Amino acid sequence: MEVQANETVNVLEEVAKLAKREGVEYVFTLPGGNEITLDWTMQRAGIKRVMLRHEQACGFAMDAWGRLSRRPGFAVVGPGTGLTNFTTGVVQAMSAGAPGVGIVAESGTMDDDLLGGQGLARSEQQFAGITKWARRVTYPTTLLFQVQRAFRSAVTQPTGPAVVAYTNELMGGGLIVPKAQAYTNYTPAGWKPDIFDSQGNPAKVEKVVRWLLEAEKPAMVAGHAAHQDDCQDEMREFVRILGLPTSTRRVARGMISELDPLNYQKARGQVMAQADRCLVFGIKVGSYLEGFGGPNYYPTTCRYAQVMPTPDMTCLALNTDIEVTGNLKMILKQMLEVLKDMGIKSPPDKWNKWREFVATTTKASLDRQNKRTEPMVGKSPLHPDLVGRYCAEVLTDKYNDDYIGIIDGFTASAYFTNWNVAQNTGTVLDAAETIGIGHGPGMAVAAGLYTNREKPIIVVMGDGGLGAGGMDIETCVRWNIPAVFIHENNDVLMAGFFESCFAKVAKPTGDINRDSWQVTHKVRYDRGMADLGCHTEFVEKSEQVKPAIEKAIEVSLREKRPSFIEAFVDPDAMSTLFSGPALAFMLAGSITWDDVPNRGKEIMLRTVPPQMTPMFPQDWQEGFATGQKK
Repeated sequence: MEVQANETVNVLEEVAKLAKREGVEYVFTLPGGNEITLDWTMQRAGIKRVMLRHEQACGFAMDAWGRLSRRPGFAVVGPGTGLTNFTTGVVQAMSAGAPGVGIVAESGTMDDDLLGGQGLARSEQQFAGITKWARRVTYPTTLLFQVQRAFRSAVTQPTGPAVVAYTNELMGGGLIVPKAQAYTNYTPAGWKPDIFDSQGNPAKVEKVVRWLLEAEKPAMVAGHAAHQDDCQDEMREFVRILGLPTSTRRVARGMISELDPLNYQKARGQVMAQADRCLVFGIKVGSYLEGFGGPNYYPTTCRYAQVMPTPDMTCLALNTDIEVTGNLKMILKQMLEVLKDMGIKSPPDKWNKWREFVATTTKASLDRQNKRTEPMVGKSPLHPDLVGRYCAEVLTDKYNDDYIGIIDGFTASAYFTNWNVAQNTGTVLDAAETIGIGHGPGMAVAAGLYTNREKPIIVVMGDGGLGAGGMDIETCVRWNIPAVFIHENNDVLMAGFFESCFAKVAKPTGDINRDSWQVTHKVRYDRGMADLGCHTEFVEKSEQVKPAIEKAIEVSLREKRPSFIEAFVDPDAMSTLFSGPALAFMLAGSITWDDVPNRGKEIMLRTVPPQMTPMFPQDWQEGFATGQKK
């Protein structure tokens, strides 16, 4: 491109133009420092600026947009604490593999290594381990090059956020430079970045298909990278032809509808315990939520083939026979061609009993859930498990499960996850592997904008999530987001856990409200939310739940504003996450058996199998023996 020798440009204006060319419609931001200059520059370029109430919510919105759209979410924040606050949303996006571009208006180089002037917070150090990369720009010559690079890197597998920081040297007159300098290593792209669509090695792809067909009890598990590579149509055809039991995870939940009897999401442990071969497809197995590739979700008795977009995602802990890398959509198309060439048009008969087992086991799991909640009906206080069930039933019966579910809480989320149904990929947003709280409102903003405010957004929150990010519900009001926030108020950050585990030993003040993880009791947060502009509902009885949810969704969609449901739930209902041997192992290393409260002892005796008790300290073994006799 020819540039006149005397032609000058404003580099931040060029950044705004670059973002527009990349398809950016919204920028998530909070004004601060030199960010203000880019703020109005982007608005003048036609980019809609969404101002949030906390920089972490900018990161959460960036994350949600990246997951839903498969294109980079875009966020801009200011220096100092703006930069550090932003990290919470950024690390979640990185954990989720969500493409994003973050720009930080950092303080100037004259602040380096000084205690004042926000010079302690530096993006390259702050984001080094939680992004694909972070780069600090101190001179306008390289800013456009680095921002363009960030947009491309974010969507290159493994996808994730990249951060570019520009310092205060780029302000005022420092923004105006010769165009030839601004365009160093950069030319405004006349093309959109191509999807990395490399096929898999044909011989390996055929080998994987034949390997799978040799199984007696095959299974597949697919994850976020399959969603990123837009695999739903091909995945459904592949699963239909083979009749292959498949579990879909994280943002890929629903890629195979969870109403399909072949989706064993609700009975993962039981199905995988019987499977002999498993195709692991585009999912980070070496992670906390996948048990780091260990039993019971990935038993050592099973053999594995891994299909990943990049070798970086391959789990080294699995007993793997074959590994294939490439664009996952392309690989599925290749696998379908292999089946066609082999003349396979319908599920193999030898898997009939296996498919029947998977369907029966999954149904039995759902039946147990329903049976578990029947005694809760009409009881007070309201149990969060029943709230989860009723919410899911409304969404199925009234909206055919066509909604975005955002899971933001500890006890509340654990129960809602058991119930909610995903029928399409990209409909469930969670805290990813960082397992944080407070992301719900920020993600709801992006989800509402991405879906053009046309479908319900359900945000299940606990007390911790509301405290950490609740003020951005006001942002949802300003932007007419039809989100329904269900606040399951149990007056505590992790229900039942402290009282069951530490109440006898952790009591320095003697006041349970101070020594435990409780918060002020029976606060009607819905009243404050009404003042913010939300439609509100209050429930504390089981018969109130469904009518409140139905009305809230109806009002939010009709009036294009958020609703807030205050639900007083049982403070003693312990999260399902703390109902297994892992809790006992954690406690056994820090307190004695006699120091465990009676309620905690009951939980341990109920959930720790007798064959595992020899693994515990002597006093715990004796406690188990005495308790089991009783």
